[in-house]
Amino acid sequence: MGTFYSQKLTRLLIVGGGSGIGLAAAEIALEDDVNVTITDIDPHAQERAKGLVKEPFVIVSDATKKNDIREAITQAKDLMGGIDAALIAVGGATLAEVPDVNEEIWAKELEFNLTSTWFNAQALLEEMKEAGGGSICLTSSGQAIMAATDRPGYSAAKAGVISLTRSLAAHGAPYGVRVNCIAPGPTDTPRFRAMNGGDEGVAQVRKAMPMGKIPPPAELAEVALFLLSARASAVTGQTVHVNGGLLMP
Repeated sequence: MGTFYSQKLTRLLIVGGGSGIGLAAAEIALEDDVNVTITDIDPHAQERAKGLVKEPFVIVSDATKKNDIREAITQAKDLMGGIDAALIAVGGATLAEVPDVNEEIWAKELEFNLTSTWFNAQALLEEMKEAGGGSICLTSSGQAIMAATDRPGYSAAKAGVISLTRSLAAHGAPYGVRVNCIAPGPTDTPRFRAMNGGDEGVAQVRKAMPMGKIPPPAELAEVALFLLSARASAVTGQTVHVNGGLLMP
């Protein structure tokens, strides 16, 4: 068994940390004196990260490419002296109704939302096994358990992430590696606002929220960081839905 369970979270890698939940997690972790490295395909991620309390390391990397992933993990280990925990926050939907989902859209949705998660988690799990322990948090979606007729590829891919969480957790447990998952519902990000037609569309979504609000990225990030921390040392293989009561599976 590894020693991670008695350790404070000190070295965090955030895959897809250039915006949204990933960037919010970086800000919160940095405020708690955690060393943070961000990877993101967006070259402007460095600019968005500059306003954080303590400058994180930012690596431009494509989370769908195995070579990029291996190089990013190596760089992150060199920068921080190792990786204790990792949040994989890559994903996004292409809106298309069931009859309109062609092979290209289907393949894109699976590659971006499921295969990228698998590539990153598999590589990180091996690193953490060798290091004697660690913790990984994947990102699914409430759409994974819904009849998502306007994004069936995305829904299927995110359902796959939930299943993958269990498989990785079962494999990693004997090595002291925990794997959990968050499943966000509507989250108040610029992308969410654009997809819902701006303020008017967002107001309609808010009316459907039992708690009367659309959570900001920081509220999702807090749950992910808890799952990654030693405070959740007995939690593995779990998916936590964070959606203000919209879904109660």
